[in-house]
Amino acid sequence: MKNLIETSSLERVWIEDVLFPKCDVFRLKKGSGRELEGKSLYCLFYDPSFITRASFQRAMHLLGGQFYQTENASQSFPVTETNYIDNVVAILHSLRMDGVVIRSNEPNVMTEAAGAGVIPVVSGGGIYDHPTQALADLYTLQLERGAIDGAHVAIVGRLEHRNVNAWILGLSLFDNIMVSLLPFSGTINPDIVDLCTERGVKFTRVNTINEIKDPDVVYLNAPRTEAHANLLRSRGMPAIKINQEFMNLLHDKAIVMNPIQRSGDFAIEVVDKRLAFYRQSENALIVRMAVLTEILS
Repeated sequence: MKNLIETSSLERVWIEDVLFPKCDVFRLKKGSGRELEGKSLYCLFYDPSFITRASFQRAMHLLGGQFYQTENASQSFPVTETNYIDNVVAILHSLRMDGVVIRSNEPNVMTEAAGAGVIPVVSGGGIYDHPTQALADLYTLQLERGAIDGAHVAIVGRLEHRNVNAWILGLSLFDNIMVSLLPFSGTINPDIVDLCTERGVKFTRVNTINEIKDPDVVYLNAPRTEAHANLLRSRGMPAIKINQEFMNLLHDKAIVMNPIQRSGDFAIEVVDKRLAFYRQSENALIVRMAVLTEILS
C-alpha cells in the first residue's frame, strides 16, 4: 500500500490478514519501538482535529519516528489553500519528509495530493471519508465482539458526517451486516448506501432509540458544534441520555462507541464497561501505528 486516501479502496483480506495482525502486535506491546526510526511524518491539517492528529503524532513517537505539524494550515503562508496541494506535497518531499497526513474538507484533495507521486499520502479525514477512523472502528468491533460478520450496528446522530460514511463502507466489506439509523441531521451519501446495499448491508430507519432491537453496537456521532446541536433541538432532535435506562436496552456484550468522544451533545450519566469510548481511541492509535508501518516501512 502506497497511499491510504479512501475507505472504498480497502479490501477485507488486507484488513484481516495484514492490518489486524500488525495491530495485535502493537496492542500487546510487542513492537520494537524502532519500526520507523529515521522516518518523518508531516501532519498537514486544514481542518482542526484533536484525536486524529494526536494519535498520528503519538503513533510516530512510539514507532521511533519524527512528526511535524501545522495546527491550522490555512494560516500558513503560502499554503493557505489546497488549490495546489500537489505542489505542497512536493515541497514536503523536498524537505525530506517521508509521508504526509492530510485533513481537509475540500473535495478531491486526497486524490490530487496522492497524484504528486513523491511521498505516501494518508487521509486524516476528508469531506466525506475518514479511512483510518473506519479501520479503528472495525478493529474495536472485532476485539469487543470477537467478529464483525453478523453485527447489528445502530448509528445515532449526524449521518452526513465523514465518520459515518467511512464506518458504513468499512462494515460493508463483511457479511450479514444490519444497520439501524436514528438521524439527528442529514443522510448518508446515497451512492454509499447503494454500494453498501449491493454488498449486502441491510438498512432500517427508526425514530426512537427504543425501536432499535438488540444492537451489538450503538455508534454515537454528535452534531458538529453546540450551536448546531441547539438548532437541531429547536427542530425536535430527540434527547438521548446515556444513563442506566439506556444501558438496560442493550444486551450484556453490546458496546457504545463515539469517534468524537464525549463532546457534551450526549449526556453520559452512567459508568458501564460497555461504554467503549477510551478503548476505541486507544484502538485508533494502534491502527494508525499499523497503517504507518505498512506505508512508510
